[in-house]
Amino acid sequence: MRGSIKWQVEEVFKVISKIGQSKHADKDYARDLGAKTWHDIGKNLGIYSYRTLDAYRDVAKQLMSYVKSEFGVKDIEKITGEHVKSFLEYKVEQGISYRTFQQYAAAVEKLEVALNRYSEVNNRGNSYNFESYIKEIREIAKETLERTNPTRAYENPKDLIKNLTEKEHSLMAKMQYEGGARIHEASLIKQEQLKGIDNELFTGKGIGKIEVQGKGGYIRNINVLADTYIQLENYIKENGVFKVDKDAYRTDLKAAAEKSGQDYTGSHGLRWNFAQERFNELQAKGNLTYEQALKQVSEEMGHHRADITEHYLMK
Repeated sequence: MRGSIKWQVEEVFKVISKIGQSKHADKDYARDLGAKTWHDIGKNLGIYSYRTLDAYRDVAKQLMSYVKSEFGVKDIEKITGEHVKSFLEYKVEQGISYRTFQQYAAAVEKLEVALNRYSEVNNRGNSYNFESYIKEIREIAKETLERTNPTRAYENPKDLIKNLTEKEHSLMAKMQYEGGARIHEASLIKQEQLKGIDNELFTGKGIGKIEVQGKGGYIRNINVLADTYIQLENYIKENGVFKVDKDAYRTDLKAAAEKSGQDYTGSHGLRWNFAQERFNELQAKGNLTYEQALKQVSEEMGHHRADITEHYLMK
Protein backbone atom coordinates (compact mmCIF):
# COMPACT_ATOMS: atom_id res chain seq x y z
CA MET A 1 0.00 0.00 0.00
CA ARG A 2 1.25 3.48 -0.83
CA GLY A 3 0.47 6.79 0.80
CA SER A 4 1.21 8.59 4.04
CA ILE A 5 1.21 6.72 7.33
CA LYS A 6 -1.96 8.56 8.37
CA TRP A 7 -3.78 7.62 5.16
CA GLN A 8 -2.72 3.96 5.27
CA VAL A 9 -3.82 3.54 8.88
CA GLU A 10 -7.19 5.15 8.21
CA GLU A 11 -7.77 2.96 5.14
CA VAL A 12 -7.04 -0.23 7.07
CA PHE A 13 -9.23 0.67 10.04
CA LYS A 14 -12.17 1.68 7.83
CA VAL A 15 -12.98 -1.99 7.24
CA ILE A 16 -13.65 -2.68 10.93
CA SER A 17 -15.26 0.64 11.86
CA LYS A 18 -18.78 -0.15 13.09
CA ILE A 19 -19.64 3.08 14.83
CA GLY A 20 -23.39 3.27 15.39
CA GLN A 21 -23.89 -0.48 15.09
CA SER A 22 -24.72 -2.97 17.85
CA LYS A 23 -21.72 -4.56 19.53
CA HIS A 24 -24.04 -6.95 21.38
CA ALA A 25 -25.47 -8.31 18.12
CA ASP A 26 -21.97 -8.83 16.72
CA LYS A 27 -20.95 -10.76 19.84
CA ASP A 28 -23.90 -13.10 19.36
CA TYR A 29 -22.98 -13.52 15.69
CA ALA A 30 -19.37 -14.33 16.61
CA ARG A 31 -20.60 -17.03 18.99
CA ASP A 32 -22.80 -18.44 16.22
CA LEU A 33 -19.67 -18.67 14.06
CA GLY A 34 -17.98 -20.79 16.76
CA ALA A 35 -16.10 -18.25 18.89
CA LYS A 36 -15.94 -19.55 22.45
CA THR A 37 -13.46 -17.42 24.40
CA TRP A 38 -13.49 -13.64 24.83
CA HIS A 39 -10.30 -13.53 22.79
CA ASP A 40 -11.97 -15.41 19.91
CA ILE A 41 -14.98 -13.14 20.09
CA GLY A 42 -12.76 -10.05 20.04
CA LYS A 43 -11.19 -11.16 16.77
CA ASN A 44 -14.64 -11.02 15.18
CA LEU A 45 -15.58 -7.60 16.49
CA GLY A 46 -15.04 -4.20 14.98
CA ILE A 47 -14.70 -0.80 16.66
CA TYR A 48 -17.86 0.84 17.98
CA SER A 49 -16.81 4.25 19.33
CA TYR A 50 -14.95 7.24 17.94
CA ARG A 51 -12.79 7.40 21.06
CA THR A 52 -11.56 3.83 20.68
CA LEU A 53 -11.05 4.25 16.95
CA ASP A 54 -8.93 7.35 17.47
CA ALA A 55 -6.88 5.64 20.21
CA TYR A 56 -6.21 2.52 18.14
CA ARG A 57 -5.33 4.49 15.02
CA ASP A 58 -2.91 6.62 17.04
CA VAL A 59 -1.06 3.50 18.24
CA ALA A 60 -1.00 2.12 14.70
CA LYS A 61 0.54 5.39 13.46
CA GLN A 62 3.19 5.17 16.17
CA LEU A 63 3.89 1.57 15.18
CA MET A 64 4.25 2.52 11.52
CA SER A 65 6.55 5.45 12.30
CA TYR A 66 8.72 3.16 14.43
CA VAL A 67 8.86 0.40 11.80
CA LYS A 68 9.71 2.91 9.10
CA SER A 69 12.54 4.34 11.20
CA GLU A 70 13.95 1.04 12.50
CA PHE A 71 13.32 -1.32 9.59
CA GLY A 72 12.73 0.92 6.57
CA VAL A 73 9.23 -0.53 6.04
CA LYS A 74 6.75 2.03 4.70
CA ASP A 75 3.86 -0.26 3.72
CA ILE A 76 1.41 -1.15 6.49
CA GLU A 77 0.55 -4.41 4.68
CA LYS A 78 4.15 -5.55 5.21
CA ILE A 79 3.97 -5.33 9.00
CA THR A 80 5.09 -8.59 10.62
CA GLY A 81 4.97 -10.10 14.08
CA GLU A 82 8.67 -9.33 14.53
CA HIS A 83 7.96 -5.65 13.84
CA VAL A 84 5.17 -5.69 16.42
CA LYS A 85 7.39 -7.40 18.96
CA SER A 86 10.17 -4.85 18.46
CA PHE A 87 7.74 -1.93 18.80
CA LEU A 88 6.20 -3.23 22.02
CA GLU A 89 9.65 -4.01 23.41
CA TYR A 90 10.61 -0.41 22.65
CA LYS A 91 7.58 0.78 24.63
CA VAL A 92 8.58 -1.41 27.58
CA GLU A 93 12.06 0.06 27.47
CA GLN A 94 10.57 3.54 27.56
CA GLY A 95 9.16 2.70 30.99
CA ILE A 96 5.47 3.21 30.26
CA SER A 97 3.00 1.97 32.86
CA TYR A 98 1.70 -1.58 32.60
CA ARG A 99 -1.80 -0.23 32.09
CA THR A 100 -0.59 1.86 29.15
CA PHE A 101 1.22 -1.17 27.73
CA GLN A 102 -2.03 -3.13 27.83
CA GLN A 103 -3.68 -0.36 25.82
CA TYR A 104 -0.91 -0.55 23.23
CA ALA A 105 -1.22 -4.34 23.07
CA ALA A 106 -5.00 -4.13 22.61
CA ALA A 107 -4.56 -1.64 19.78
CA VAL A 108 -2.04 -3.87 18.01
CA GLU A 109 -4.35 -6.86 18.41
CA LYS A 110 -7.10 -4.86 16.74
CA LEU A 111 -4.71 -3.81 13.98
CA GLU A 112 -4.22 -7.53 13.26
CA VAL A 113 -8.00 -7.90 12.92
CA ALA A 114 -8.13 -4.86 10.63
CA LEU A 115 -5.27 -6.05 8.41
CA ASN A 116 -6.79 -9.51 7.99
CA ARG A 117 -10.19 -8.02 7.17
CA TYR A 118 -8.62 -5.52 4.75
CA SER A 119 -6.77 -8.34 3.00
CA GLU A 120 -9.98 -10.36 2.72
CA VAL A 121 -12.06 -7.46 1.37
CA ASN A 122 -9.42 -6.47 -1.18
CA ASN A 123 -8.31 -9.98 -2.16
CA ARG A 124 -4.71 -9.36 -1.08
CA GLY A 125 -4.04 -12.90 0.04
CA ASN A 126 -2.24 -11.76 3.18
CA SER A 127 -2.56 -13.31 6.63
CA TYR A 128 -1.49 -11.71 9.92
CA ASN A 129 -1.04 -13.30 13.34
CA PHE A 130 0.66 -11.23 16.05
CA GLU A 131 -0.63 -13.22 19.02
CA SER A 132 2.53 -15.10 20.03
CA TYR A 133 4.70 -11.99 19.66
CA ILE A 134 2.37 -9.89 21.78
CA LYS A 135 2.18 -12.64 24.40
CA GLU A 136 5.98 -12.80 24.67
CA ILE A 137 6.38 -9.07 25.30
CA ARG A 138 3.32 -8.97 27.55
CA GLU A 139 5.09 -11.41 29.89
CA ILE A 140 8.15 -9.15 29.96
CA ALA A 141 5.95 -6.10 30.50
CA LYS A 142 4.11 -7.76 33.37
CA GLU A 143 7.41 -8.63 34.98
CA THR A 144 9.00 -5.25 34.35
CA LEU A 145 6.27 -2.61 34.48
CA GLU A 146 4.22 -3.59 37.53
CA ARG A 147 6.18 -1.24 39.80
CA THR A 148 4.94 2.29 40.31
CA ASN A 149 8.48 3.64 40.69
CA PRO A 150 9.37 5.13 37.27
CA THR A 151 12.96 3.88 37.35
CA ARG A 152 13.75 0.24 36.67
CA ALA A 153 17.42 0.41 37.68
CA TYR A 154 18.63 -1.79 40.52
CA GLU A 155 19.88 -0.05 43.65
CA ASN A 156 22.99 -2.23 43.81
CA PRO A 157 23.53 -4.17 40.55
CA LYS A 158 26.93 -5.52 41.59
CA ASP A 159 25.46 -7.07 44.74
CA LEU A 160 22.63 -8.49 42.65
CA ILE A 161 25.11 -10.19 40.32
CA LYS A 162 27.11 -11.59 43.26
CA ASN A 163 23.98 -13.37 44.47
CA LEU A 164 23.30 -15.20 41.21
CA THR A 165 23.80 -18.93 41.63
CA GLU A 166 24.86 -19.97 38.13
CA LYS A 167 28.06 -18.95 36.33
CA GLU A 168 26.15 -18.55 33.07
CA HIS A 169 23.67 -16.19 34.72
CA SER A 170 26.46 -14.11 36.22
CA LEU A 171 28.09 -13.68 32.82
CA MET A 172 24.74 -12.86 31.25
CA ALA A 173 24.01 -10.22 33.88
CA LYS A 174 27.45 -8.67 33.42
CA MET A 175 26.87 -8.37 29.67
CA GLN A 176 23.62 -6.55 30.39
CA TYR A 177 25.01 -4.35 33.15
CA GLU A 178 28.43 -3.57 31.66
CA GLY A 179 27.48 -3.64 27.98
CA GLY A 180 23.77 -2.78 27.81
CA ALA A 181 22.88 -6.04 26.05
CA ARG A 182 19.30 -7.17 25.58
CA ILE A 183 18.54 -10.60 27.01
CA HIS A 184 18.02 -12.21 23.60
CA GLU A 185 21.23 -10.69 22.22
CA ALA A 186 23.44 -12.24 24.90
CA SER A 187 21.70 -15.57 25.52
CA LEU A 188 23.68 -17.29 22.76
CA ILE A 189 27.31 -16.27 22.10
CA LYS A 190 29.70 -18.14 19.80
CA GLN A 191 33.48 -17.97 19.50
CA GLU A 192 33.38 -15.89 16.31
CA GLN A 193 31.45 -13.16 18.10
CA LEU A 194 34.39 -12.44 20.40
CA LYS A 195 36.26 -9.51 18.84
CA GLY A 196 39.13 -9.05 21.28
CA ILE A 197 40.23 -6.61 23.98
CA ASP A 198 40.94 -2.96 23.22
CA ASN A 199 40.95 0.46 24.86
CA GLU A 200 37.56 2.16 24.96
CA LEU A 201 37.40 5.20 22.66
CA PHE A 202 36.05 7.80 25.08
CA THR A 203 37.51 6.76 28.44
CA GLY A 204 40.60 4.75 27.54
CA LYS A 205 39.70 1.87 29.84
CA GLY A 206 40.27 -1.73 28.75
CA ILE A 207 37.18 -3.39 27.31
CA GLY A 208 36.30 -6.63 25.55
CA LYS A 209 34.18 -6.41 22.41
CA ILE A 210 31.37 -8.87 21.70
CA GLU A 211 29.46 -8.71 18.42
CA VAL A 212 25.69 -9.15 18.71
CA GLN A 213 22.74 -8.82 16.37
CA GLY A 214 19.81 -6.81 17.64
CA LYS A 215 16.46 -5.59 16.37
CA GLY A 216 16.10 -5.24 12.64
CA GLY A 217 19.28 -7.25 12.09
CA TYR A 218 21.32 -4.34 13.43
CA ILE A 219 24.84 -5.55 14.28
CA ARG A 220 26.90 -3.81 16.94
CA ASN A 221 29.52 -4.50 19.57
CA ILE A 222 28.72 -4.57 23.25
CA ASN A 223 31.69 -3.61 25.39
CA VAL A 224 32.27 -5.34 28.72
CA LEU A 225 35.07 -5.16 31.24
CA ALA A 226 38.21 -7.02 30.16
CA ASP A 227 37.86 -9.46 33.08
CA THR A 228 34.29 -10.31 32.06
CA TYR A 229 35.42 -10.82 28.46
CA ILE A 230 38.15 -13.24 29.56
CA GLN A 231 35.66 -15.17 31.70
CA LEU A 232 33.31 -15.45 28.72
CA GLU A 233 36.15 -16.45 26.41
CA ASN A 234 37.26 -19.21 28.79
CA TYR A 235 33.68 -20.41 29.20
CA ILE A 236 33.28 -20.77 25.43
CA LYS A 237 36.62 -22.57 25.13
CA GLU A 238 35.41 -25.09 27.72
CA ASN A 239 31.84 -25.48 26.50
CA GLY A 240 31.96 -24.61 22.81
CA VAL A 241 29.26 -21.96 23.10
CA PHE A 242 27.73 -19.66 25.70
CA LYS A 243 24.03 -20.39 26.10
CA VAL A 244 21.48 -19.37 28.72
CA ASP A 245 17.90 -20.43 29.35
CA LYS A 246 16.06 -17.11 29.61
CA ASP A 247 13.40 -18.32 32.04
CA ALA A 248 15.94 -19.88 34.38
CA TYR A 249 17.99 -16.68 34.22
CA ARG A 250 15.00 -14.52 35.19
CA THR A 251 14.17 -16.89 38.06
CA ASP A 252 17.74 -16.63 39.36
CA LEU A 253 17.66 -12.83 39.02
CA LYS A 254 14.47 -12.67 41.04
CA ALA A 255 15.97 -14.77 43.81
CA ALA A 256 19.18 -12.71 43.75
CA ALA A 257 17.19 -9.50 44.08
CA GLU A 258 15.45 -10.88 47.16
CA LYS A 259 18.75 -12.05 48.68
CA SER A 260 20.34 -8.65 48.11
CA GLY A 261 17.35 -6.76 49.50
CA GLN A 262 16.29 -5.10 46.25
CA ASP A 263 13.08 -4.84 44.26
CA TYR A 264 13.08 -7.19 41.31
CA THR A 265 12.80 -5.23 38.04
CA GLY A 266 13.57 -7.99 35.56
CA SER A 267 16.55 -8.30 33.27
CA HIS A 268 15.70 -4.92 31.74
CA GLY A 269 16.68 -3.32 35.03
CA LEU A 270 20.33 -4.00 34.31
CA ARG A 271 20.07 -2.12 31.01
CA TRP A 272 18.72 0.81 32.98
CA ASN A 273 21.78 0.63 35.23
CA PHE A 274 24.04 0.51 32.18
CA ALA A 275 22.39 3.55 30.57
CA GLN A 276 22.60 5.68 33.70
CA GLU A 277 26.18 4.77 34.59
CA ARG A 278 27.45 4.94 31.02
CA PHE A 279 25.85 8.33 30.44
CA ASN A 280 27.42 9.73 33.61
CA GLU A 281 30.79 8.21 32.64
CA LEU A 282 30.71 9.80 29.18
CA GLN A 283 29.79 13.17 30.63
CA ALA A 284 32.56 13.00 33.22
CA LYS A 285 35.40 11.47 31.20
CA GLY A 286 34.40 11.48 27.56
CA ASN A 287 34.25 15.23 26.97
CA LEU A 288 30.89 14.81 25.24
CA THR A 289 28.00 17.25 25.31
CA TYR A 290 24.68 16.21 26.82
CA GLU A 291 23.21 15.49 23.38
CA GLN A 292 26.31 13.62 22.20
CA ALA A 293 26.28 11.44 25.31
CA LEU A 294 22.58 10.66 24.79
CA LYS A 295 23.26 9.59 21.21
CA GLN A 296 26.28 7.47 22.14
CA VAL A 297 24.44 5.58 24.88
CA SER A 298 21.49 5.05 22.56
CA GLU A 299 23.70 3.51 19.88
CA GLU A 300 25.49 1.30 22.39
CA MET A 301 22.11 -0.03 23.53
CA GLY A 302 21.06 -0.84 19.97
CA HIS A 303 18.79 2.14 19.31
CA HIS A 304 18.96 4.74 16.56
CA ARG A 305 17.35 7.67 18.37
CA ALA A 306 19.02 9.65 21.15
CA ASP A 307 15.79 10.54 22.91
CA ILE A 308 15.17 7.03 24.26
CA THR A 309 18.21 7.38 26.53
CA GLU A 310 16.40 10.08 28.51
CA HIS A 311 13.81 7.53 29.58
CA TYR A 312 16.56 5.45 31.17
CA LEU A 313 17.90 8.48 33.04
CA MET A 314 14.80 8.82 35.22
CA LYS A 315 15.69 8.53 38.89
